Amino acid sequence: MYLPKAMVDGVPITNAAVTYYTVPAATRGLIKKATFTNDDTTPVTISINVARSGEAVGYANAISKTKTLAAGETWSCPDVENHIMETGGFISMVASVTLKIGCRITGFEIT
Repeated sequence: MYLPKAMVDGVPITNAAVTYYTVPAATRGLIKKATFTNDDTTPVTISINVARSGEAVGYANAISKTKTLAAGETWSCPDVENHIMETGGFISMVASVTLKIGCRITGFEIT
């Protein structure tokens, strides 16, 4: 069954790599849309990783690396759309300035 899910629901991104969503047990995740807004008065970068369970965040699972968002810019990341995550897979993100990038990622949990 496909269950619509706000995987990351209006959360500000910090300047330390943090897991913002983990696929629950006996479930797969399907990312459909990811939108980011820079609420700062200066440019801010964001990096996004989609990793497998037990995998370290790094270049092998980087989806977007240091994407610069201009002051006030809203960006939908096409590179993260339609990625499928298995049980325990996760989304990790980091920004160059803490709490200035707002994020919403939606998709489906498949059971």
